[in-house]
Amino acid sequence: HSFPTRRSSDLLNAVFKFYRTHGPPHWRWYLAGVVTLLCTNFLSVRIPVYLGRAIDVIKVGGDNVQADVSFYAGVIAAMGVGIIVVRTLSRVAFFTPGRLVEAEVKRNLFAKLLRQQLPFHQTYPAGDLISRSSSDVGYVRLLAGFGAFGIVNTGIALVMAIAQMTEINAFLAAVTMVPVVLALLSVRVFIKRMFRLVHKMQKELAQLSDHVLSTYQGIATVKSFAAEEAFAERFDVTNRDYLRTSEQRADMRAIIGPILAFAATLNVFVLLYFGGPMAIRNEISVGELVAFIALTGFLAGPIRGASFLLSVFKQAEAALQRIDEVADPLPERPDLPNPVAVPTSCPELRVEHLTFAYPDAPDVPVLHDIQLVVPPGTTLGIMGATGSGKTTLVRMLTRLFNPPAGTVFVDGIDIRSLDLDGWRQSLAVVPQRAFLFSESVRDNILLGAPDDGRLEQVLTTTTMDVDIAALPQGTETLVGEAGVMLSGGQRQRTALARGLVRDHTLLVLDDVLSAVDHKTEHQLIAAMRSGGPSTSIIVTNRISAIQHADQIIMLEDGAIVQRGDHASLVLEEGLYRDIWERQSDSAA
Repeated sequence: HSFPTRRSSDLLNAVFKFYRTHGPPHWRWYLAGVVTLLCTNFLSVRIPVYLGRAIDVIKVGGDNVQADVSFYAGVIAAMGVGIIVVRTLSRVAFFTPGRLVEAEVKRNLFAKLLRQQLPFHQTYPAGDLISRSSSDVGYVRLLAGFGAFGIVNTGIALVMAIAQMTEINAFLAAVTMVPVVLALLSVRVFIKRMFRLVHKMQKELAQLSDHVLSTYQGIATVKSFAAEEAFAERFDVTNRDYLRTSEQRADMRAIIGPILAFAATLNVFVLLYFGGPMAIRNEISVGELVAFIALTGFLAGPIRGASFLLSVFKQAEAALQRIDEVADPLPERPDLPNPVAVPTSCPELRVEHLTFAYPDAPDVPVLHDIQLVVPPGTTLGIMGATGSGKTTLVRMLTRLFNPPAGTVFVDGIDIRSLDLDGWRQSLAVVPQRAFLFSESVRDNILLGAPDDGRLEQVLTTTTMDVDIAALPQGTETLVGEAGVMLSGGQRQRTALARGLVRDHTLLVLDDVLSAVDHKTEHQLIAAMRSGGPSTSIIVTNRISAIQHADQIIMLEDGAIVQRGDHASLVLEEGLYRDIWERQSDSAA
């Protein structure tokens, strides 16, 4: 994906929007953090003052020197203990909302991605979405926690330290700030470059994650073809790109850090250059000069930390942009905001002049002028060669892709107007490629629904009961990643059981009966015909699976070339009779 360059104002607006959105719910934590940071920095800037007073007491001398020095030492020690307590509390107060915001963003992002339709998920690879949901959200946590802490702490430290230095001597306070201002201005040159590198690095990390994920998912294929070396080499190429960009970002940080650290060191030189003669002329006391040096050293910490804060800030800016790119788009839901209720009985399907091309190839239609009527409660059989448009037609009817307006109707209602959630709930769809989650067989079939006794029935219907009996823990056996613990036929029959176990008014089987033997095929067809009232669509290349269908269509190059029932089609010259004759000869 290409990522447009954003202006600094746009990025700042995105960050401010983030704090306005996620900050208010956690205002108590942030308020506690601000209070503890005020206490921390107040104690930190007052310690040099008491240190200076103690030095001045020693210089002046007198009868009570020992008592006065002991008093100041006790005050400094008590302040040090206080700093330990409030500094710890400040980090707890700021970092806790960071974790809470991270959980909230992950939850919201996951929910939004689940609501997106199939075209969206075909645009963004799974590895890319995982990277945005983990690595990028991690930077959001840093922004909400460490970023807020750094901004508040640096601001308070600078204000309090400058105020304390001004109270001692305004001229010295002004000249010691000159190196800091010059350093911050020079750092701006490197910040834009830092953002581009961070954005590029996160994009390459997404590509790396996608390659690793796809490799692990297809590990059986990789090993079967002894392709480990090729996949490792491809990983090395992507990994080297990511490493190179990471090193360039580290170079930027290596430049920014020393610039700010040098400014802090230069402060001491400026202070001694101007403050030393002033102390000799008694314009300030030695203790005040020492206090100034200590305050300058105190400023060095926030100034050096600003380099890391800037890095976090830029990483979070890039992360917010990447998260917004997948979180902001609205799902393709033409039924909203006023969806039409889904019919509760088995529906009539009607297709009128349906022509469709996928968004990535708009000039290459996959379906051409499809016209079709499927009466309620009947069975439609669909046949055709690979690439003839069978699966695309099913996607239109199940609305995995939105068909053009005015082309697909359910009981006379444009399918685009139907409540999509309700329509999906009324379907039982078994796709061409069965996917099983890394859960138990039971959970893969029920998908969170309670077992009302139908589980055992569908296991018998799909002949999975015999396989279940051989598994070590029966239906509680974990199937592994993508069902790797099961054979291909077992995975397909588990997916069939998943489709048959749920209530439905429309049953869609997309070329799944080819994975079962003829005995199981007859059992499934008998179960469908004897089950509750529903409209059925069967996509297959086996005539035996659809010869009972009320209507059969033959697709070729996205167009219907033959239409009728089995008895009429076998008498008609054409592709259907050719296939029937070949399959009949094979069966004989």
